[in-house]
Formats: sequence, C-alpha cells, structure tokens
Amino acid sequence: MANGRDNERLAFGDLTPREKELLRGLRPMLKQALPEITEAFYARLLDFPETAALLQDPTTVERLKHFQRNYLHSLTEGECDATYCANRMRMGQTHERIGLHPQWFLLAYSIYFQILAPIIQRHLATDPDRLTNSLMALQKAFLFDASLALESYIASERHRHLQQLDSIVNDSADVIIMLDQKKRFRAWNRAAERIFGWTRAEILGQPVQVIVPARVLQSGELEQIDKIVNQQGFCHLETIRQAKDGRLVPVELTTSLLRDPQGKPLGRSVILRDITERKRLEEAKLQTERLATIGAMSAKLAHEIRNPLSSIILNIELVHDEIDTLAKAAPEGANEARTLLRALESEVRRVQRVTEDYLAFARLPRLEREWVALNDVLQPGLAFMQSLFDASKVRLECDFATDLPPLLVDEAQLWQAILNIIRNALEAMPKGGTLYIRTARAGADVLLTIRDTGRGMTELARQELFKPFFSTKSGGTGLGLPLTQQIITEHGGRIECQSVEGQGTTFLIYLPCPAGS
Repeated sequence: MANGRDNERLAFGDLTPREKELLRGLRPMLKQALPEITEAFYARLLDFPETAALLQDPTTVERLKHFQRNYLHSLTEGECDATYCANRMRMGQTHERIGLHPQWFLLAYSIYFQILAPIIQRHLATDPDRLTNSLMALQKAFLFDASLALESYIASERHRHLQQLDSIVNDSADVIIMLDQKKRFRAWNRAAERIFGWTRAEILGQPVQVIVPARVLQSGELEQIDKIVNQQGFCHLETIRQAKDGRLVPVELTTSLLRDPQGKPLGRSVILRDITERKRLEEAKLQTERLATIGAMSAKLAHEIRNPLSSIILNIELVHDEIDTLAKAAPEGANEARTLLRALESEVRRVQRVTEDYLAFARLPRLEREWVALNDVLQPGLAFMQSLFDASKVRLECDFATDLPPLLVDEAQLWQAILNIIRNALEAMPKGGTLYIRTARAGADVLLTIRDTGRGMTELARQELFKPFFSTKSGGTGLGLPLTQQIITEHGGRIECQSVEGQGTTFLIYLPCPAGS
C-alpha cells in the first residue's frame, strides 16, 4: 500500500494510460532483443574505470546481467505503484553502498536510451507516430526511475553522514553537549555520562545549572559566558562543573553559538575537557618548586641557628655543673635553679630538633640504590622498635607476602620514610591500639600498607597532609610526611592516605618492581 510520500512520487512520475499502453507494446520486441541489450550495456560499463573495477568477478557480471533483464521486463509492464518505487530506490541504495557517484544514475539511463532507441526505431519504422510517442514514454519512465534512485541515494548519503557525525560526537573523549535557546540540554554524549554521572535520559531537558556549582552560579559566570558568546561567537575558559555525586570537576570549556542556515540563533554547543589529571600534575609541580624554595631557605636558616644552639646547650651543661657545686651551700636555691635550667634546656632542645628536621628536609641525600627485599627492610626495624610498641600498648600485626621481587632502593632512606609513618601512627594511638603492616604484589608494584586504629583525621586534614609545615600535632614541624612523600617519589613510587575520623588511618605505599620481575 502506498503511503503519502509514495503518492507524491507517483503523482510526479505518473504515466498516462496511452504511455503505459505504448510501454507494454514494446515488451515482445525487448524480450527478443534482451541478450543484445544486456551485452551492449555490459560492454559500455567496461568503458568507465569506476564500473569496470566492479566487474572483475564473473559471478558479479552474471548477477548484473540478470538484474538488467529483470529491470527491462518491469519497465515494460507500464505500472507504477509503491513496490515499483521501492525497487527503484533500492537501486540507488545499492549504487551508494558500492561507492558510485550519483552522476552515474543519469549516465546509466542515458546509456539505456542510446541502446534501446535504435532497436525501437527498427521495430516501429513503419509507424512514425507510435515510434515518437513510444520513445517519449520511455524517456519519461527513465527520468522517473532516475529521480527515485537519486532520492534514495541522497537519503542514504545523508543518513550515513548523520551516523558518522553521531559517532564522532558520542565516541569523543571530550564532553560534547548542546543547549537550546533556554539553556536546556538537547545533546549529551557518552563522555558526559562517564564524567558527570547523569545518563542521557536523565539530563535531556534539564537546565544547564544542574552541572554548575552554586558558588559559580552566584559569581555570574554563566551571564559572563553569554555576553562573550554574543559578542565573539564563542567563549573559552577554565572553570569547574559539578557531577551527579557532588564531585567538583575542573574543566576546560568552549562554548559556541549555534545558528540555522538563515543565521537565526539555535542555542549553544559546549565542549568540556576534564583537566583533573592536568591540575593534579600542575599542583604537584608547583609543590615540588615550593619544596625546593623552602628547602633552600630552611637550610640557610637552620645553619644560622644550629651553631648558636650548640653553644647554648654546652653552656647550660656547664651551668648545671656550677649549680651542683653551689648546692652544698644553698640546697633549696640550687633545686629552684635546676628546675629553671631544665625548662630552658627542654625548649632549646625542641628548637634544635626543629632545626634538624629542617636540615634533613633541605639536604635529603641522593639515593644510593641497592637490591633489597622490602620484607628485609621492615623486619629488623620493626623488631628493634618492639619495646616502643610494648611501652605504647600497641599490638603489631604483620602480613608479609613471600613472593615479592627485590627492589632497587636506598634502604636507609626508605626505612626513614616508613619510620615517619609508624611514629605518626603511634602518636595517633595515645591509649594503645593495633598497628597493621602488610606487603603484597599489586600489578607492576609492590604495595606496603600501614594501618592504625587511632583517632583518624578529617577530610580537610587528609587533603593537606603532604603540604610542608601542615601538622595536626602540637609542636610538630609539618615536614615528616612531605619528607616521606619526597623519598617515595624519588624511588618512582607513590603514597596515598585513607582516613576516617575516629576509626584510624591507612597509608598505601606503591614501589615499582624492576622490569621483567
């Protein structure tokens, strides 16, 4: 049954009853001349490189000739209906699939007419009027067939281009979205689903504000973007957007104005690139530069303080000796003097410890690497600390993997980094607890896990943990964990911290295995 579009096509190419009768009258002649016609058409195809290249296989040639015979039979039926239109449009789809240019359709029907016209002229030589009218009916049928094939080709080509465009958008690693004039989502690709968490079904029709953090909205950023886009046609900036789970995502954003062919605004196209990793690397580079500056300053300052401190401590010890001598004459006064000196000595030694920490941080020696098993680094050090664990009422639980490859490390510096973490763990468990230490293989790394059951820390404290001079301890220098991180990084590894306030803290140290291990 013909649909509305088929009716339009049939009305355009409608043959009169007389034209249909003339085409049916050509059937006996065409049936007799079919071998001559198909061979002549095949020979002409070989004259064109694009079609000759497609006719190398005998099976393909035979299928072509069979198709031509069926086509000429149907041409002389003189009937046009929905099935006729569908068959002609399939011809266009076939030619588009095998890569023939649309101009080929017009050329093919021209070749048909060039071959058929002389045969028809011989057949109707005695009836000039019928000859003229038959050729006109044939031309009309060919033009209608060509228009159907071209329409199919254009539709198929357009569909293919739309599929390619859809693939480009959806397979892009960057977020590609489209907003309408009211700033509502109209397109949302797979990268957007992956990065922001909303599916296409959830987000389409929603306003753009759903992915913009409240403080960014309040700053007037969207209005500023609109202003720039309206002036320049596009706007590029770095900003942040918000995922479905509330996570903030740093992005590089380009917004462009979309217009229809008449220049009327349609909305906005937006391309966003997740730059979380780039920001992390920039922050790490900035911190490294900051540490280098701090290290140089610390070394200078510590050097200037160190010598006077040593002199002060030496003189305090001499004063102790003098007090012991004077105590025989005035015991009570001597005791008071000793108390004051002990307080003074305690403060001076605290300054001395801070100075030593600064020097250790600033003058971290170059790695002296050797092949060492991680378990062999841990076991003697932990055994030496057992009395400290007992005094702190901390139970040590170890789980060391036996299949670990040796690592190329600086044993002394690596143990120093581990020791800093263990000391922090003990300080986090002032009333005792359990310290878990585990080694395991983790892909291309050896993983060292150090977990305590102490007081834990807030999320804000965890984020600041490796920044120099940040400390949660009274009197701490805030250099222990930055020093630990620096040692691990110089070994090619990385350190991570997980903590829950009131439940404890876990440090994960990943050290790279040697190649081929």
